[in-house]
Amino acid sequence: MRLAGLTAALALAALPAPSAGQDIAIGLSPGEVLLKVEANGEHLSRPDVMAISAGAVTTGRTAREALAANATVANRLLAAVRANGIDPRDVQTSELTVSPQFAREDRSGNGDEDGVRRIIGYLARNRVHLRLRDLSKAPEIINALFEAGANEVRGPSFSLSDPAPALKAARRAAVAEARGEAETYADALGMRIVRVLRVSERQSFESEDEGYIVVTGSRIPLTPLEPGEVRTRVQVWIDYAMVPR
Repeated sequence: MRLAGLTAALALAALPAPSAGQDIAIGLSPGEVLLKVEANGEHLSRPDVMAISAGAVTTGRTAREALAANATVANRLLAAVRANGIDPRDVQTSELTVSPQFAREDRSGNGDEDGVRRIIGYLARNRVHLRLRDLSKAPEIINALFEAGANEVRGPSFSLSDPAPALKAARRAAVAEARGEAETYADALGMRIVRVLRVSERQSFESEDEGYIVVTGSRIPLTPLEPGEVRTRVQVWIDYAMVPR
């Protein structure tokens, strides 16, 4: 476990005799002082899930021809996915597009003599999103996808199948650091913490940025993959009530 840098925002307001409205708004009793602390806690975990998308880009003179060629490759990709034992719930088509390709414009900005851009063919793209739960098989699966005809792979993105334990640890770290900061301020001011008035949080999960893997050729070496660690981060804001010692 590591702890991110902490920032503490101190808002002190001695209220020896707050009005009833103030009591309700911030929960302070007469003689109490408000202390606001902001702290970050984080927990690093070894990921056990990898997301990756594999796709095929094909061309044709007509949209039908481009799509037919793409469907052939897409079927081979899905066959490779099934052959490698990936659960159907972890397979999802994430993109299917067919778009025209135009002739390059000349220096005047026109596609041809009439100033109309000419369609010279069509491009079809089909991408499937995969979630891999056995990371030891990831290099073999990626290799199988390329052998089946994939010419574009995006990823990987690593995550946790159950983020709850990491989130719990990050919360504990954030609260502990917030309390430590509060005690430091209270001691420096000759006061003591008596209770917590309010707590709020924001959380995030971070992995390495997604990238691209592009391999061409009939003989493809296995692609090494290192999952590293994923970061679970919690930011908390805690309001404390302090009184003089």
